[in-house]
Amino acid sequence: MLLKEIISQIGGVELRGDPNVQIRGISYDSRAVESGSLFVAMKGEKANGMSYLAEAVRRGAAAVASQENPPEIAKIPALKVPDARRFLAEAALIFFQDPASELELVAITGTNGKTTTSYLLDSIFRQAGLKACLAGTIAMKIGDRAFPASHTTPEAPELMSFLRQAVTEGCTHGALEVSSHSLALKRVYGAGFAVGVFTNLTPEHLDFHRDMESYYRAKRLLFTPEGANQLKWAVINTDDPFGLRLASEVSIPVARYGFAAEAEIHVLSQEGRADGTRLRIATPKGELQLRSRLVGRPNIYNMMASAGAALSLGIDLETIRKGVETLSGVPGRMELIEAGQPFTVIVDFAHTPDALENLLQTVRPFSDGSLITVFGCGGDRDRTKRPVMGEIAGRMSAFVVATSDNPRSEDPVAILTEIEPGLKRTSARYRLIPDRREAIESALSLAKPGDLVVIAGKGHEDSQIIGTENYPFDDRSVTRELILRRGDAMRTKDRSELHQ
Repeated sequence: MLLKEIISQIGGVELRGDPNVQIRGISYDSRAVESGSLFVAMKGEKANGMSYLAEAVRRGAAAVASQENPPEIAKIPALKVPDARRFLAEAALIFFQDPASELELVAITGTNGKTTTSYLLDSIFRQAGLKACLAGTIAMKIGDRAFPASHTTPEAPELMSFLRQAVTEGCTHGALEVSSHSLALKRVYGAGFAVGVFTNLTPEHLDFHRDMESYYRAKRLLFTPEGANQLKWAVINTDDPFGLRLASEVSIPVARYGFAAEAEIHVLSQEGRADGTRLRIATPKGELQLRSRLVGRPNIYNMMASAGAALSLGIDLETIRKGVETLSGVPGRMELIEAGQPFTVIVDFAHTPDALENLLQTVRPFSDGSLITVFGCGGDRDRTKRPVMGEIAGRMSAFVVATSDNPRSEDPVAILTEIEPGLKRTSARYRLIPDRREAIESALSLAKPGDLVVIAGKGHEDSQIIGTENYPFDDRSVTRELILRRGDAMRTKDRSELHQ
């Protein structure tokens, strides 16, 4: 594609140089530039792309774009643009020929529930005989083929390339997790979605958004003209106060869901058991009866969200039922670890106060014994939630082992020091163990027959970020290995060693 074909469709671009150069790709990372790339220099939290213009040119960039006046480098075309992030999204949309417009896409945003809702929708699409794509926290998938996911929502060039590949391979539908970061940073700007789902909003990412109002306004972009996502329908959890507000502020048709009878999609009856959920839901198309292997109140919301999105796309209730009931679980979401141990172990991704509280409330009835919780808080992220999560874990557990999550550049001990005041406000006994493997082993050693061990925070993740490095670490495989190593000789340590 010629450079002029891209910039002719984007306003406010100032060009210096030849508009007839051939563009063979779009990149924002100088390390990924290949011959013929259009390199877009963006200013990030830690680096400015302007510092990498020379490297991009050395690697073969055919043109460069930035918000600042780019210097003359190797006499290649240079673009000055009003907003580099928006330009990146618009250029990617044009270069990959707007693949989103050829798909019926459901974009799911909210603090919790995005991943499970996307997996439920993927299962519904399969039951409808549709080939679908999926992009989110755990993986990116085209049909049965999976690709690793580096972000919940990829940057615009990767997302548009993925969607173009999905179209080429015959996909007609898709479910995408859309993070608040991706909305604020314009990764999905201009991408057309058929349905937008809002699951909930609880404190998270406040290191980035500063406060809940800014966080809400980032999520709101998906549903308003400022985000340019051209939604046809919105499916909103109006039990959530921010969802209730959002439903009153959007101008497109809204399907509300929740436990409140005023919502178009609401619970008529429910029966929760350790092996699943029986559910009757009222919908605009009639009553939907479900027997799902997913458990807990959060998953009831996820089932209503997926049903609302599927109904918006014209999928019938029987297909929705089959799709929901076919999904046996989601990796790292209330995942049961069975390795012959005489107690229950569950691994979950819960890493926010709301998610941790919902998780512990949901799983507590699964056991008549003691609840032992392992959790941590990520480094270089919102510090205010640390004592809050400590208090939640302590209030709802008999024993707590606080440990590292992804400490990143922070001292793991310092993070635990900020968690401990919350633990001290409860009657739970606890240990502070920075090494996550040692912490899991400690929790397993505390467990007696009939107890329940919950390992929260990382779920499906297969690595731990310490400093700037990723080290292999999977809670599920580590837990299985430790249980199998202990075998029948597993002994219970004296619980008196715990802090009181």
